[in-house]
Formats: sequence, structure tokens, C-alpha cells
Amino acid sequence: MGRVIRAQRKGAGSIFRSHTVGRKGAAKLRVFDFAERHGYVRGIVKDIVHDPGRGAPLAKVVFRDPYKLP
Repeated sequence: MGRVIRAQRKGAGSIFRSHTVGRKGAAKLRVFDFAERHGYVRGIVKDIVHDPGRGAPLAKVVFRDPYKLP
């Protein structure tokens, strides 16, 4: 047996309500600064978390400071 997909859960019934309890919050992007406009910024994926109510996982990424000397 498979799982019940989202379109089946929406169905033809009442108003669809997603799973909002335990959400991890909104996905955020880093500031689009000079370093990212004129090159790239290195980062490390620290964690991949499941967010209930979202169709895709979220990744926690730690970026290097582009203005600090290595």
C-alpha cells in the first residue's frame, strides 16, 4: 500500500488545511550582497530538516564570511 497523496487529501470536500503544528518557520535567504553578485559564496550544509506542511525538506546552511581573510 502506498501513501495518500496531497491531491487526494484535498479532495472535493471542505476547505483544505495543511499540517501547521510543529512548523520550522519560513525559509530564508542570505542577503544578496556584493560578494554574491560578483562571484559566489561558499557554504556548508549543516542539517537537513523535515518541515511538516511543506512538500520539500529545509536545509540549514552556514556560509563563510566573504570579507574575512582566510
